This record gives sequence, structure tokens and C-alpha cells, in this order.
Amino acid sequence: MPRILPEKKKEYNQRYEAKLSPEAKKRRRDAQAASRRRLRQTSKQVEPQLTGGNSSEGHGFLPEISSSHQFTPGSSNNSTSPNDSMRVPEQSMAPLDDARHDLASCMLGTQVPREAETVKWADGHITVLPTLIRDGRNVLVNDEQLVRKMAALPASKPGSTLVTHLNSAMPEDVLLSEIRNSLRDGKAVVVRAAAKPGPPNITFDFLKRYGIYSTTVVDMHDMELRAKESHRPHVEGTVNDLISGINNPDEIRCILDCNVYEGLPPDLASLDDGQTAWNRTTKDCPLLNKFVHPDNFCGLRFCLIHQGAVVTPPHHDSEGQNTFVTGKIGLKMWVLLRHVNGDNLEELARDAISLCGDHDMTKFEAETVTIAPGDMLIQPPSMFHMVYTPIPSLTLGGHFFLWDALHETLVSRALDRLNGMLFTNQDHEHTDETLWRMAAMLPRLPQEEIAKLRTRPLLALCIMVLSPSQYVAQGSASKSHQKKQPKAIQSSSRSRAQAIIQTIISHLGILKKDLYKVFIDSLSLVDAGDVVDLGDCLAEFSHSS
Repeated sequence: MPRILPEKKKEYNQRYEAKLSPEAKKRRRDAQAASRRRLRQTSKQVEPQLTGGNSSEGHGFLPEISSSHQFTPGSSNNSTSPNDSMRVPEQSMAPLDDARHDLASCMLGTQVPREAETVKWADGHITVLPTLIRDGRNVLVNDEQLVRKMAALPASKPGSTLVTHLNSAMPEDVLLSEIRNSLRDGKAVVVRAAAKPGPPNITFDFLKRYGIYSTTVVDMHDMELRAKESHRPHVEGTVNDLISGINNPDEIRCILDCNVYEGLPPDLASLDDGQTAWNRTTKDCPLLNKFVHPDNFCGLRFCLIHQGAVVTPPHHDSEGQNTFVTGKIGLKMWVLLRHVNGDNLEELARDAISLCGDHDMTKFEAETVTIAPGDMLIQPPSMFHMVYTPIPSLTLGGHFFLWDALHETLVSRALDRLNGMLFTNQDHEHTDETLWRMAAMLPRLPQEEIAKLRTRPLLALCIMVLSPSQYVAQGSASKSHQKKQPKAIQSSSRSRAQAIIQTIISHLGILKKDLYKVFIDSLSLVDAGDVVDLGDCLAEFSHSS
């Protein structure tokens, strides 16, 4: 769908209004006029601050949203050029004082129609419900109903069986160990005050830090289009188009595909075992003259930019990766879901269809984690989730593979194979190559690390390395498994990885044809099993090339 250029907006509005009844046209123009009046009043109040720098003051427009623990930032003095210091429209919100949890009052009539209703969440926040009025009715009624369900769910608290609650002030080795163990056991992790929060409002100055400019071309997800055809929500445009629409109560949009370079915080970077494998196998598996899928480097880190009142329906992230998100600006209500029967893949797949299709949560435990600026959430691979973004927000995130959670990677990819077009929101095509490199790296691990490997994550790696075509997501457009195309499957890491895996299963006394049965015959899909003894079976691969 072609993007709407600023100079074409008048023509677009005329064509759009031609479809409306006189009453609907009047309501739309009245709302736009009211929004312009409020913007003029706002600009007078914040005239001295129009450069949109790094001030931590909200000037009464955005509630002071913060984690319960404080991140201590270093001082900064960033200069900006006149062309890049343009101010994003203020995301007008309720003032502080007793209305700290009220995220709705000042959105009504500016960012969403005045007719929008509100809902109170278990943690006390009050938010608007998704609303776009067309011909006197809310065309986002399904989104509205889903958010009502989400708001009624319990807030996650320390001691939860779904979420491990941590604080970044913990010693680094303890924090890393807790995260690995939680992800291994199928639990999400929230780390409070894990990163420096962003400014109160989204500004182009702040976006520029991540190489995102007002002119950056993106695919926006339009909620009205999604309500009509869930698989065709895209509108091509620029970041400026989305930001300019924040104070337009006649649109609700978000950007999901803005890749950035910022990944895990430095203290947590060692969690990314997949990237470590890439870095440590270039001698054993040289990259020269080999096709490497760009997702290995371009698709692992992302920036999410949302207008207010966007709901993301239930899904799980594709290709069996762990996912982390860090709040920078705004707020997110992140609902985490776990199937009540954790030992049956077929039952999980069946109930996940009802969850993702009809939003039936009866077969899932659910809790809500509120992500404030500076907070980080990390999800294990197979965890279903849904998200509500009640106010304009900017969130950084990414994906990574973890030795300890590879058994959940296999479960997640098996679900994608069964019904990936329904279960996932975006697919990535680099998985096989990364898994081959993780296998190729095994003989190079220190003995104390090999001694930590557990049975089911290792068996899962064996299965995925020896049978990669069995775990291509349904509907994947990847060319990697098609003939006459550049193939990751021709990579120099594949032959070494498969030789290593064959040696491992021979050592364990398991035939290739029995691997999956041995893997699936467990009390729980998230059970990592006991520590495995590999002896010195990998010694032949550890000699220098």
C-alpha cells in the first residue's frame, strides 16, 4: 500500500471524507480542530523546550513513569543540529499527583476519540481502550474486548511461577545465573532498572541515537486495516508519518520492523550463546565465499515505536529464540501465558489455536508485567504472550539463543511447523546456521562448560542439526531450503556440526530415528533433564585446524 506523503495528505483526507456520512465528517473535523487547539495551547506552554533534548522533566504532559528501582545514569551533554532537533508532538497525558496511574484522561479527544472508554488494570493503572469511530461505532471492538480481558488478569509479583523478578543491582554472576536458570525452566524474567530510561516523550533527537530519522522508510501496522484483514495491516511510510499521527484520534499505528544495533546490556551480553558461537567458529568454519543470511546480523535487534492504544494479540516469537525487550519511553502491559498442561505438545498446539484465533485463555495461566522505562523483560522461546501499549512508547529489544533453553527452542519451532502463520508475528531465516555454529563450537567449550550441558537441550540441538528441514515455519518465505538459490545450508559449519552431533548420539547410544521419541518422552516440555556426561567423545574435534 503506498505511503501518504505530507504534501498528499489534503488530497487523501478529501478522498477519505468522501466516504463518510455528513455526521461522521463533522465529528472527524471537530475532533481535528479540538486537537489543533490543544496543540497550540501546548506549544505556548513548552516554547522554551522546543529543542526536545534530554530533560527528564515531563512538563505536565507525560506521567512520571518509572521502575520501582532507580537506574543511576551518567551525565550527558548532547548537542543537536537545527535540522534534527525538531520536536515530536507532545504525547499529552494526565498530570502527576494522585493521578500517577491515570494514563487515560489527557489522551481522550487528542490521541483517541472522546468516546473511548477506559479500563483499570490489576496494578492500578487506568488506560483508554482501543477506539476508532467510523459511522458512529468503534471499528476496533475486537481489540477493545481483548484489552478488557487482559486488564482483568492478575499482575505478576515476586514469587510468581511464571515470572522471575530480579533487580539489576544484583551481582553480575548471580544475575546471569538466575536468568539462565529461569529461561531453562520456562519462566520469563523481569529485571527492574536494567537500563537507562529515555526522555519523557519520543523526540527525533532521541531516535537519532539509534540511527532512526524522520525520513526512515518503514512498514507501519495500521489497526483499522488489521481489523478488516488481520494479515494485511501494513502501510508504507516514514517514521515522521507515525510520529505526526500521535495526536490524531483517527489513526492508531505502530512500527515493528525498525532494526537497530543496540542489543543486550553489556553485563548481560554473554547470554547470547548464538552470537558467541558465530564469533568463536570462524576459524573452524571460515566464512570465505559462503552465503550468510543477513538475519544473522540485521534481524536480531529491533526498535518498536507505538502510538497509544495498540494491542498485540496472543502469539509467540518465531524460530525458537529467547526475546528481550527494554522499555525506554512510555509503558507496556505485557501478558505472559503458559499452558496448564506442560507435557503434551499436541494439546498445546490445539489450545494455542483457540488462544491465537479466538483469544480463549481458559487453558493458560496468565500474568501481566508492567514494563516501565528502564525495565527489561526476557521471555523463553515457547512462551505465548500479548501486549497492550496504552500510551506512545518506544521499546528496544532483540532475540538470542541460549544453550540452557534449546529444548524450548525445539518446542517453539515444532509449533511454528504446525501452524506458524497463526502463532507467530514475524519469522526469521537465520536459525539453522546459528544452531550449526553452536554445535560446531561444542568441542571448543571449556570442560567446565561442557559439564553443565543438560540432556534435553542437547538432544534438541541434535535433532535440529540433523533434521533442519523438519523445523521450517509454516508459510515461511525463506529461499534457504529451495534449489538454485544462495543457501545457508551450504555453509562451512554444517558438515562439522553434523559430524559432532553424530559422535554425540553414538556416545549416548541413541539412533537418529529415535532422537525425537527420546526427547519427547519427558514429564514436561520445559524439563531440561539431568546433566549429560559426554566424557572425551569430542576430543577428535578439539585439535587445531
